[in-house]
Amino acid sequence: MIVYNITIILLQKMWYLLGFIRASFLGVKIGIGAKISPMSKLNKVYYIGNATISSDVILGEGSFINSGIIFSGNIGKFCSIGYNVIIGPTEHDPNFSTTSPSLAKKQGLSLKKTEKIIAPPILKDEVWIGANVVVLRGVIIGNGAIIAAGAVVNKDVPAMEIWGGIPAKFIKNRIIKFSNE
Repeated sequence: MIVYNITIILLQKMWYLLGFIRASFLGVKIGIGAKISPMSKLNKVYYIGNATISSDVILGEGSFINSGIIFSGNIGKFCSIGYNVIIGPTEHDPNFSTTSPSLAKKQGLSLKKTEKIIAPPILKDEVWIGANVVVLRGVIIGNGAIIAAGAVVNKDVPAMEIWGGIPAKFIKNRIIKFSNE
């Protein structure tokens, strides 16, 4: 069992190393601790910090991520993602007979039934996500929206609005001021 665990850990490290090398060749600035799946789609991404990027992720041009885990999602152009953000985690079906995968296995139930299949979240262009935000699957965040630190986004956010709280709700419209300086 120990040899099996060590083998899995080494394979995982090699997998992320391939992603790291691929991202480097694509010109992505990469921070210490970044774990990038080589299957993720990186389109002229600006920066990936201490974040884990899964294979079911598309990152748009000019976007940056400080830290967190991006399980799934389509992230648009020039998005700014803060520290300790979680985007697109898997969700369990509360109507299933148990909430524990371990107990389901022990009872001989299919583990695949414990996870709902929901579309990955979509962050449109120029979205700003504050620190410690959770964005659930199936959510669409519109162009130019801002999500306040600590929010849990469980429904769609229209373009150019600021949302925050648990669950996230409308705070105010975003007003853009242009400067001639």
